[in-house]
Amino acid sequence: MTLFEEPVRHRGGRYLVRREQAPLGRLLPYRRANGENPPRRARLDAVRETGWRVDFGSRGLGDLLLGLAMAQALHDATHDQFGTLEYAGSRADLIARCTLPIAVAVADGDGHKLGTRGSDDALKFDAVPESPPTLLDLADADVVEVHAALPMRYYLDIEQALGARLPASDDPCPRFQSTVTAPQPLHVVFVATTSRPDRKDYGIDNFSAVAEHLTTRHSGAWRFSLVTPPGHQPAASVGQIEVLHGPKAVDCIDLFATAELVIGNDTGLTHLAALTIRPNGTQPHVVGLYGRHGYAKWITGSPHHHAVATRFSHLMSLADACPVRDRYDDTVWSTASDLRAIPAKDIADFAGQCAGWWQR
Repeated sequence: MTLFEEPVRHRGGRYLVRREQAPLGRLLPYRRANGENPPRRARLDAVRETGWRVDFGSRGLGDLLLGLAMAQALHDATHDQFGTLEYAGSRADLIARCTLPIAVAVADGDGHKLGTRGSDDALKFDAVPESPPTLLDLADADVVEVHAALPMRYYLDIEQALGARLPASDDPCPRFQSTVTAPQPLHVVFVATTSRPDRKDYGIDNFSAVAEHLTTRHSGAWRFSLVTPPGHQPAASVGQIEVLHGPKAVDCIDLFATAELVIGNDTGLTHLAALTIRPNGTQPHVVGLYGRHGYAKWITGSPHHHAVATRFSHLMSLADACPVRDRYDDTVWSTASDLRAIPAKDIADFAGQCAGWWQR
């Protein structure tokens, strides 16, 4: 048996497959898709009485953004008892743009805490991305709904812990609000930031090649922008691409909202693009590029959040494995995790389909 030679192209949205095609995961103890509810637990009364707090630790931007689904679940369960939430941490400017009702305060250090107001006895929950497994829900005798995206894993973990049916069926992450009312046609933003430039970066030259393939496939007034990490100083322009050096995350919200399409590394700003929303409720299409980590886990679950992944990323998704948690050295699988080996044309063609610019 060999891994797939072609890169995996995954469209966003609900993930329903025949049971024999489901990845590894834990079966939900109730059939949620068929309207069943989890058994009620005393913890629900406790959080409604004393409040709750989610501790995100000092994790990076991507972990924080996807972890907000846990706060959304707790808010959904307790919003009748508690109105405005409180955030303290280093991302106050960004969290102030979140659709959850949050009062923010800047706090020293890199930690992040979010919860209900005014209770020292609040129940604490930790958002640890390595912990929640893929969850499987039997839709019928032949079909299973796969809850593999990390936000829905968090959301359903809270649902089971509290024993209360929560309203979201998928894609539970709160959004980040832009003031931009409409995208600029054919505007594409590339996100070249990453926590692991040696293993998770598609590369500026490859992003430029994607832009070339897009313009070859479709004539029009294209606009390309590329976000680079702080301290990274490429040339002032890469072909016809405007380069933005290390913008703050909060400033990227309006940038992403001006785009019809965002293509980026598996990194926090790409997740933020998938959570950006315009005043009318629309959002850009986002294609994340996954080399080392399982793409099925590290997406938001949004119908607008898609993935192109290596064979190794696909293996991680099927096995619900994590190269960090499980200490896998992806080099054992030869070049199966080499993100830069994915042809730029494959990404451009798929991304254009996702954006609705062409069919195939």
